[in-house]
This record gives sequence, C-alpha cells and structure tokens, in this order.
Amino acid sequence: MTREEVPDALAPAVTRGEAAMEELRNRLFARLNELILKGGPVLAIQVCRSEAPAIAKEIRETHHVEIGRTSHRLRNAANAPPAWARSYVEAAGGKKAADVKTAVVDLGDRVGILRPLAVMPACTRCHGPVEGIDGDVRAELARAYPADRATQFSPGDLRGFVWVEVPKR
Repeated sequence: MTREEVPDALAPAVTRGEAAMEELRNRLFARLNELILKGGPVLAIQVCRSEAPAIAKEIRETHHVEIGRTSHRLRNAANAPPAWARSYVEAAGGKKAADVKTAVVDLGDRVGILRPLAVMPACTRCHGPVEGIDGDVRAELARAYPADRATQFSPGDLRGFVWVEVPKR
C-alpha cells in the first residue's frame, strides 16, 4: 500500500518509522556534506562505508526499529533489501524517484516502510556516469567496493530506498 492508503491501525507505527528514516537521512546527509566540503567526495565515501552502519545502529537502538538503505543496484552487498522489500525494490529499478511512492507493508507484528531516495546533483560525484567521476573517487570506489553497481545515475533517478521495520506496538 502507499503511504496515503495506510489504515488508522497502522498509522502510529508508520509515524514512528518515518521519524527514524528522517533521522537517518538527515544525519547521513549532514555528515556527507560536512566531509565533501572538508575534503571532497573521497572522504565522503567513508561516511557511506563506515559511518552509515554505525548511525543506523544508533537509530535502531533509540527508535527500537530495524533500519537500513538498499537499492536495485548495490554498491555494498550488505545493503541487500530485506526479503519483504525485494520485489518492490527490483520493480522500481530504473525509474525516476518522483515516480516511485513510499510503500508500506503489513508484516504481521511489524510494519515495513520503503522510502525512495532520489539522486541529487552532488550524488553524481560518486554515483554518476563513470566517465564523469573523478579518478581518485573511482580508485577509492574500486578499492572499497570491487563489485560496485551503483554508478550511471543521473539527477532525479531513483538511487534506492531507506527501509524500516517497526513493531506495531
């Protein structure tokens, strides 16, 4: 179901999940922007690689949820979609982010939520067409992510999703 179709009984869990996703998004973007301004995109790669899992863990513990990032084209295999999200993630691949709605899934004792992530112009410094990515960034990506599939995106493309699983109670 889309966010607009959520029944009243699931609304509190969805609201808690959205708060956790918003915190993850805000903290990651703030840290990415900080390091890009400080030392460029090579430094920012470390945010996604090392700091994002730690931030997600803090949010998981604070909000009592499971949370992560995923995509139809992974950079890090550890970010594979949860089983309940896999088909939606794959079906959305290749679309513009504006054409993909937030999905809410009733998982029995939990609610799963997938919120699309759009490629912003700054994202193309690491996720854009390979020929447009700086050589130092390409080298660091190849070193850190030898099976990287997360390039060739343009602004407005769907990069992936933030997902969360929230207990109903």
